[in-house]
Amino acid sequence: MLKRREAIKDVGRETSMFFVRCVVALVIVVGLMGFLIAREFKLQVIDHKKYRTQSENNRIRVQPVAPVRGLIYDQTGKLLAQNRSIFALEIVPEQVGDMEDTIERLRDFFQIPDERIEKFLEQVKFRPKFNSYAIKSNLTEEEVAIFSANQHFFPGVSVEARLERYYPYGATLVHVLGRMGAITQEELVRMDEKDLEANREVGVTRLRYAATSKIGKLGLERYYEDRLHGEVGSEKVETDVRGRIVRVLEREEPQAGQDIHLYLHLGLQQKITELMNELGARGAVVAVDPSTGGVLAMVSQPAYDPNMFTGGISSKDYKKLLTPERPLYNRAVQGTYPPASTIKPHLAFIGLKDGVITPNTRIADPGWFSLPNNDHRYRDWKRWGHGATVDVMQAIVESCDTFFYDLSVRLGINRIHEGMTRFGFGQKTGIDIVEEKIGIMPSREWKRAARGEPWYNGDTVNIGIGQGFWTVTPLQLANATAVLANDGIRYNLQLVKEFSQDNRYQSNTPVMSYHQINTGDGSWLDLVKESMKKVAEPPRGTARSAFADAEYVVAGKTGTAQVKSIAQDEEYDATKIAEEFHDNALFIGYAPFEQPKIALAVMMENAGGGGSNAAPLAREIMDYYLLEALKPEQSDELTNDEENSDGATN
Repeated sequence: MLKRREAIKDVGRETSMFFVRCVVALVIVVGLMGFLIAREFKLQVIDHKKYRTQSENNRIRVQPVAPVRGLIYDQTGKLLAQNRSIFALEIVPEQVGDMEDTIERLRDFFQIPDERIEKFLEQVKFRPKFNSYAIKSNLTEEEVAIFSANQHFFPGVSVEARLERYYPYGATLVHVLGRMGAITQEELVRMDEKDLEANREVGVTRLRYAATSKIGKLGLERYYEDRLHGEVGSEKVETDVRGRIVRVLEREEPQAGQDIHLYLHLGLQQKITELMNELGARGAVVAVDPSTGGVLAMVSQPAYDPNMFTGGISSKDYKKLLTPERPLYNRAVQGTYPPASTIKPHLAFIGLKDGVITPNTRIADPGWFSLPNNDHRYRDWKRWGHGATVDVMQAIVESCDTFFYDLSVRLGINRIHEGMTRFGFGQKTGIDIVEEKIGIMPSREWKRAARGEPWYNGDTVNIGIGQGFWTVTPLQLANATAVLANDGIRYNLQLVKEFSQDNRYQSNTPVMSYHQINTGDGSWLDLVKESMKKVAEPPRGTARSAFADAEYVVAGKTGTAQVKSIAQDEEYDATKIAEEFHDNALFIGYAPFEQPKIALAVMMENAGGGGSNAAPLAREIMDYYLLEALKPEQSDELTNDEENSDGATN
């Protein structure tokens, strides 16, 4: 049996099969080793650059660096808007595992209100997850210490030192400077699209707002956002496995925004604010330099502190600003009011220029005016009139309504509209603030479009004393006053005098308006200006009491605007109507008469008579500016004149 088995076994065949198996196994092993070597060669040699780049990207991150915002100065070099260091609690979303849990624990540590958390989540929703976003600003030293001791519990969260906008003069300048606020998704998209469009032209792909969370919302901050913001920089940083920065490898410095220097005089702005606060006045005052159109002061009262908004204002604090006094409302550029008698000098000039009246034209003044074939009487503020007959100079000095009722009808609305447009009414003044309104300079076409009605002669009569449909802003009134002071030359109003960056200055050259005034030989304008001078003089000027014993000569015009219509047979009695229906008090003027350095418009809501309320305020403003604020300048001029004189003698 054993021999039969041995006979069956084929040793040679088995040996051959074993050899084949060994060869196959060797081929497989060699093949696998070859594949591994080839793969390693491909990874280490052929694809070395590709995978090195991917590896570097996991370890190295390029992040944007926000630029320093430009500063704002007044004409004397005082800093009005600055950047101050604060500590902010910031989160990098891509480094946070559970955002909801992280925020919930941070809320317990720092008492973060729900609305702030909602705003934070809305902010990061559509923005890059690798950027850092503040969930709470203005941390106290105690809060910084608490977080530092517990930071290891909060991956992706850190305390960072940041620069934040700060307004040292608070509410005094808010309606000039405006304010900052968190950038919205709509604003970010608009800015990014704008940058991408500009970048295509220069071959750059960097977005200026990649590292910015705040943007100018109002005033100069908004109008000059492009200049103030600056250019974003970048940092190439090495990070660890948790995403924390280990070191900075490269840095491209951001370019700071441009600084802005204003025509505005801080002392004058503060003085006007102080005077209006003492009076408890609501309204606006605008003062300009007639020779340039530079705005010396622009006050709207009441006001608010813009610093409340910089770090994010709560709903509770915001509601406190929604009062009937409307501190958020910029009355200087957005408030529209009937100009009342302040436009009588301009109307007189148009009448003289168009030959409708002459310096010798006189009209009867019984204390009222009526249209032909109409028994309605348009009353003068002085019931018994200003004398048997009145000429144009007396009409301006005493503010005779009857004369201007008659003049407006003689002129007609077409000529009034065309002439007043040249003085800037119904138009923007050119001021470098986006929020400016244009008011209403009515015309036949305007009434047909706005009211669907034809124009009546009675409408024209009301226009003659600055009432009816006509509304203006205090800014327009100041501008029109400056045109008179500047002998008919009209400039666009400007807040910014020059820009600077790296000790290089760029002047914001005064711009003459498209519309200018044809003053002829100057005699018409001279008569109007002389009449305005007598407004501030005895015996009958409506502002004589306010400017008694002034150390300079002023030209002006008072105005009292009705807020509520009064029936023909009814007497106005402020004690019997609500304060909100009391007359508005107005005054326009300029000084010194021969070489004007300031032209202004005062508008006080529901304050009563212009001569008794607005003119005294204007007197104190002019006293401060001409007798105090300009003294150093006048002393310097005197010193220079003396030095030049001494030099010439020697």
